[in-house]
Amino acid sequence: MNSGARNQLRWFYVPGLAVFLAFVLIPASLTLLHSFTARAADGSIHLTTQHYRFFLTDPEGVASFKMNLIYLALTLVSEVGLGLGLALLLQKDSKLNLWVRLACFSPGVLSLVVIGLLFGFMFKDGIGMFPGWLQEGRAIFTISAVSGWAYCGSYMFIFLAGLSGISPSLLEAAQLDGCSRWAIIRRIQLPLLKPSLEAAVVICATGAFKAFDLFWVMLANQDHTSIVGTLIMREMFRFENREYACALATMLGLCVCVLSVLALWWKKRNDGQEVML
Repeated sequence: MNSGARNQLRWFYVPGLAVFLAFVLIPASLTLLHSFTARAADGSIHLTTQHYRFFLTDPEGVASFKMNLIYLALTLVSEVGLGLGLALLLQKDSKLNLWVRLACFSPGVLSLVVIGLLFGFMFKDGIGMFPGWLQEGRAIFTISAVSGWAYCGSYMFIFLAGLSGISPSLLEAAQLDGCSRWAIIRRIQLPLLKPSLEAAVVICATGAFKAFDLFWVMLANQDHTSIVGTLIMREMFRFENREYACALATMLGLCVCVLSVLALWWKKRNDGQEVML
């Protein structure tokens, strides 16, 4: 490729780079900067770490991070676990299975706001079909179940793609050797689904920390069962505490980055062990 073609090719990076700068890098940099600033009574602005120190003593902030961890554990079951179970049940290509797959995947094309409004009215006290399930103590389980209903179909297709890569001759050989259905799943299919499982867990974990829509819509005007995303919105717009909200957003982004790095490290470590074996 000559130099003229290379110069022309570089221009194709400009739109994507401009979007990244305008909507990712610059806002993230400003958020990080504001999280280390505070406004004095006379209007002056100075650098400080007081917002991060305040978080350590803020019961609501710590409780919100804990709620994100609980939500992560529950969605690993309701989304990834259920998606894996559906994939194992519906892996055969029959007409019935194709229709069931379509039914399971259909909620994934809906907006979470629409899903939140639908189930919010269903569980609303006084007018809903199942009142009381959004009260404190129950709401986190209800929202996790709704999230599982919405996303288990997407994870199902991730696992179906992984199952399709397993050689049918391997499964037939196991059946001829007298292996039961459960033994085939436990000793053959699950180990070979390891890359798909790792990807699904990373997607679910990062999604749990970025959750916002369902909690904000289904628990409108309610302060219980708060996660970090909803706490940021309240601090920013209801209490106009912009700097503390930026600090929370920075810590939330850091958690997602740490999870991603740990997932990459775990994958490389396991890949190295497999090569050694």
